[in-house]
Amino acid sequence: MTDSEKKLLIALVSMVRQHLYEYGDEVDSLAETAGQRAIEALADFGLMEVVDTRFGRWTTLGKKFLEEIGYARSEPIAYPGSIRLIGRSEPKK
Repeated sequence: MTDSEKKLLIALVSMVRQHLYEYGDEVDSLAETAGQRAIEALADFGLMEVVDTRFGRWTTLGKKFLEEIGYARSEPIAYPGSIRLIGRSEPKK
């Protein structure tokens, strides 16, 4: 990756992190063309993988890139008095 490509990717990652929703490693493009194209562009560089027409997922290389540029996400913040919802794929039997 050239310095120019890295500079553009940093800007694109910043926009993705600021404007799209993330669920763990998955990014929701919100079914907007700009978000979908951003995911596709990051996938072209191996930083994301396209899950389907709406979602992308950060790859291992993408997570390393995020750490390198200072966008590493720590564990979710537990605010005092907050409620954390946890889903199950199947009900208990």
